[in-house]
Amino acid sequence: MDSASIGFGAKMKKDTDDFKVQGRYFDSAIPKDLVQYGMIPEFIGRFPVIVSTKGLDEENLVDILTTPKNSLLKQYKYLFAMNDVEFHISKCGLREVAKTAFGRGTGARGLRAITENALMETMFVVPSISDVHTVYVDAAAIRGERKPILLRSSSLTIDKFEALLSEHNGDISQIDGAECVDIHHHMNTHEIEEAA
Repeated sequence: MDSASIGFGAKMKKDTDDFKVQGRYFDSAIPKDLVQYGMIPEFIGRFPVIVSTKGLDEENLVDILTTPKNSLLKQYKYLFAMNDVEFHISKCGLREVAKTAFGRGTGARGLRAITENALMETMFVVPSISDVHTVYVDAAAIRGERKPILLRSSSLTIDKFEALLSEHNGDISQIDGAECVDIHHHMNTHEIEEAA
C-alpha cells in the first residue's frame, strides 16, 4: 500500500476516486495495512479472511436492473401487469438510470430510488385509466425532463411509437394515442387531496 498516505482524508499518490484503481489497492491489502490504517490488532485478528469487492460500472448496473430473477425491471413489469398494462423502459432509459446511480455513487441500492422517483405519479394514475395499454419510459423521463408516456391507442405498438417519436423529434403532442402522465389531468382535485 501507499505508506505515505494512511488514515481518513489522506492524499493518495494514485487516483483512488477511480474504482478500478481503488479495487487494485483493496485486492492487495493485508492485515498489517488495516492496523496501519488505524484498526486495533485485536479486531483485525478476528477476520479469518480479508476480501475486497470491486466497484460497479454503468454496464454492471444495467445488468442488475435487467438480469436477476427478481430484477427491478421485472418487478415493475409485474406491478403494472396487475392493471393489464405493459411496462417498457427503453435502452437509453436503462442507461440513464445506471448513469444517474453511478454519478451519485449510490451503486445498485440507488437504482430503486431513481426509478421510483420517475414512476411515482405513473403508478398512482395508471389504475384509474382504463384504456392505457403501455407505460413507456425513456432517458428524458428518468432525467425528469418530462413524465413517462402512456400509450392509449390499441393500434400504437412500442415499435410504432418509437418510430413516430424519432420522426417527430421527441414531440409527444404530435403522436395520437400517446400522452405524458399528468396527475392533475387524470385525477380531479378532490381525489388528489384525499390521496395526500
